[in-house]
Amino acid sequence: MSGKKTALVTGASSGIGMGIALELAERGYDIAFSYRNNEEGARAVKAKIEAMGAACRCYQVRMEDGNAPAALVDQAHADFGRIDAMVCNAAKDRRFSILNATAEDFAFMTAQLYSGQMLCAGAAARHMIKDGIQGCILFISSVHGQMPTSSDFCYGGMKAAVERSCESLSLELSPYRIRVNCIAPGAINVRHRDDTQLNYPYAEMVPLGRWGVEEDIAHAAAFLLSDQAFYITGVTLRVDGGFALPGMPEGWAQAYPVDKGFVQRAYDQMMKEEEEKHV
Repeated sequence: MSGKKTALVTGASSGIGMGIALELAERGYDIAFSYRNNEEGARAVKAKIEAMGAACRCYQVRMEDGNAPAALVDQAHADFGRIDAMVCNAAKDRRFSILNATAEDFAFMTAQLYSGQMLCAGAAARHMIKDGIQGCILFISSVHGQMPTSSDFCYGGMKAAVERSCESLSLELSPYRIRVNCIAPGAINVRHRDDTQLNYPYAEMVPLGRWGVEEDIAHAAAFLLSDQAFYITGVTLRVDGGFALPGMPEGWAQAYPVDKGFVQRAYDQMMKEEEEKHV
């Protein structure tokens, strides 16, 4: 086992995961990361990491595929000989109404947003314990786990579940000095549009006056994974510019709490399905 630390970041071919992987590589980690379909993005991220002088391997993984998350961790450990930081970021969202939700919807969302994350965490913890590494597991949740909207009952519910599980895992793994934390991002610009302030519909609702960028989350992640945060475990750190604070600026009520368009579309779909049953 080499002396250089290794971080495994899921879902790092773009967006928040990419930002975290690049930041950790810059801070001296070797990087393993997964991607779902974006092979071009994965190759570009890998090239950037290697240009920093870090070793890097990437793996194509579908987080909802049974034991694939744990197999990913085992393969990364086999390739690098150690895992010091496990960043559970990969998640593919679906929004749907409770009026039209199917068993397949729930199975997909649960695997993507919850069980896949926990399987990665468990596999990483097993390797850390066997290797005697006082590592860190970091979940990327969301402010949706703390502030409900009318279109996110499943997405937000799964994110809340991750945050709650983080607390119990931090207790369970504390005897091994393995820390477990969450970051709850707010609205993060992962599309890199130059005119983000003009196109972002909720910009005025962020007290700090802008929506977030990948670096905002990456800097927070690097801190929580560092030795400077060794006395921090079981917390969820919101990184949202104040977006989820109580007492939002005036204008909040115009967008929330009910997305009437979403509710109407769900109702129309429900009635259409009912009519088709009786044709």
